[in-house]
Amino acid sequence: MRLEEHYLKLYRGMKPRGLEGGTEATLAELAGLLHCTERNVKLLLRGMQSRGWIGWAPGLGRGNRSRLELRADPDRLLLEQVKERLAQGRLREAVALAEQGPDTPDGRRQLAELLQEAFGYRREAAPDEKAGPVEVLRFPSYRPLGSLDPAYATRRTELHMIRQLFDTLVRYDRETDRFLPGLAHHWERFVDSEGRERWIFALQKHVRFHNGKPFAARDAVYTLERLSGAGGQPQSPYAPLYEGIEAVAALDDFRLKIRLRKPLGPLLGLFASPAASIVPAGLTADFAFRPVGTGPFRLAERESRFLALEAFADYYKRRAHLDRVEMWCLPSTYDGIEASEAEDEAELGGLNFRHFRPDHDSGESGLREDWLEETNIDRGCKFIALNWRGGTSSPWADAGLRELLAAVLRNGSVRFELAGNRGPLANRFIRDMEGDNDIPLASDRKDGHSGGFPAMTHHDDGTSACRRGLTLRLVTYAGAGHERDAAWLQRALAPHGIRLELSFAPYEALFAEATLAAADLYLLEQPVQEDAEWTLLALLANANSPVRRCLPPELREIACRLCAELPGEPSRARRLELLGELEEALLRERAVILWYRWQQSASYPPGLRDVSISSLGWVDYRKLWFDGRHEGGRSGTQSFRR
Repeated sequence: MRLEEHYLKLYRGMKPRGLEGGTEATLAELAGLLHCTERNVKLLLRGMQSRGWIGWAPGLGRGNRSRLELRADPDRLLLEQVKERLAQGRLREAVALAEQGPDTPDGRRQLAELLQEAFGYRREAAPDEKAGPVEVLRFPSYRPLGSLDPAYATRRTELHMIRQLFDTLVRYDRETDRFLPGLAHHWERFVDSEGRERWIFALQKHVRFHNGKPFAARDAVYTLERLSGAGGQPQSPYAPLYEGIEAVAALDDFRLKIRLRKPLGPLLGLFASPAASIVPAGLTADFAFRPVGTGPFRLAERESRFLALEAFADYYKRRAHLDRVEMWCLPSTYDGIEASEAEDEAELGGLNFRHFRPDHDSGESGLREDWLEETNIDRGCKFIALNWRGGTSSPWADAGLRELLAAVLRNGSVRFELAGNRGPLANRFIRDMEGDNDIPLASDRKDGHSGGFPAMTHHDDGTSACRRGLTLRLVTYAGAGHERDAAWLQRALAPHGIRLELSFAPYEALFAEATLAAADLYLLEQPVQEDAEWTLLALLANANSPVRRCLPPELREIACRLCAELPGEPSRARRLELLGELEEALLRERAVILWYRWQQSASYPPGLRDVSISSLGWVDYRKLWFDGRHEGGRSGTQSFRR
């Protein structure tokens, strides 16, 4: 630990005593505060005193108390030291210092602006002097990444990174609504005399994993078998979707045979999903932390709060133009920021530091005049899932309570009160599947039915007054704006006599049985993949999904009956129609209440080309390239926002 870090620790440890005019302290107290020996404390104090950071008057005689005066402003000291290290190109040291975090919102704002000079899209000298400059995309994140094992990842940022690191057998193209070759360049479907279905996939040759091993059919076999928990591995949350696959076998190194229990209409979509990203047979114990794929980028470095990807030189398709991507976790630069525009940066899943900031005095944007900007509305949305853990005794058996919650959530005021990047209300899980009409309130329906489904049994026997004093527990996870959203909902329900307890669980434990048993409602975010059918299958047809696990018995039965028809339906359009009917039933009965969509944007200098916002709200790194004719934007900071 450097002297500056010791001073910050000393300042924060002594601050509760009151620092005005100095304070008394003994060497033993300071040693305990700094976790070192009294001898080291003396050396540290001497160093701080020589720099003018402190005043130190040792007590005379054994046991006498000394007087300590802390003179250096911690925010100013931190900013000066970070700036000095950035100027010297010592980025890791600067980031380590920045992680100590300023004490004030203004200090955090200044630190964010200072770090912009080191982050963004830059051209830097290569470690090998003989090589040309390398193009680096460097950005901060408010949280460290979780597991990058495709079979288990469900969160937006991890799914985005998996798309950069891995390939699938086939890929879905949203522009043409077709499945195209991936690691498989050809496939055929066969049906025997008894109607049993099998598929043969011909695989690409000369494909290598990032560790140099050649890709072969055995790797595809291993990937698909582990999705169902074969070989004693934990079951993937997506496992129910792959139950229709009876057997997978390698005919030779480059031919894969799939035998189905019964027709499986969405098969190609299942194979194009991120869950089915091809992994090497026989994974290492730390694979989730240090994954190996065949994708356009490989994992170069990973620490608890740092990740670096490098363009994979042996990629079987075109090599990425971008050479390196670095993600630095800097949560302390956001902690405690109360200004909405600053906190919004912490809610985003892309490049959080913008090179522009609204000028609240003039009302004008600070975006550089020559910069460009892409804007979009997220395809996914925030939503509330009602958890019927009590069955018929659940508070959600009261239809009036469900309608009250829906009315509070969907009156649109959260967008104006919290502002930031909160966009329009969502009427369907996937934006481009919305129709002209919203899902009506149950009270607006005249037939009491949900899109042809039987109405769910409920009661409202005049017990509305009993809602006053009702306590509900909302469970969510930190990040993605959930803290502010949950606090807003807590305030909005209070005038109705409903007390909302907020519980923030680790994302990995969000749907553990103990967490599920204590939750009345969940605040969640639904990321959307390019393939809308896969997203709805994973959300509605998957018995392991959060939505399905929270449903009441009546709707669970409806979902099971409807989803039983999906595998045998050969028409993609009809499958989407069936999924849409189930979605509408859940929305009409308020088993799920959709909230709002993010407003996404990407600001960047004119030299950066092929910038587009993906379905996940990120920029696809493999597409980016820099036009050297625009010299003025070479080292600017880019920001890709969700």
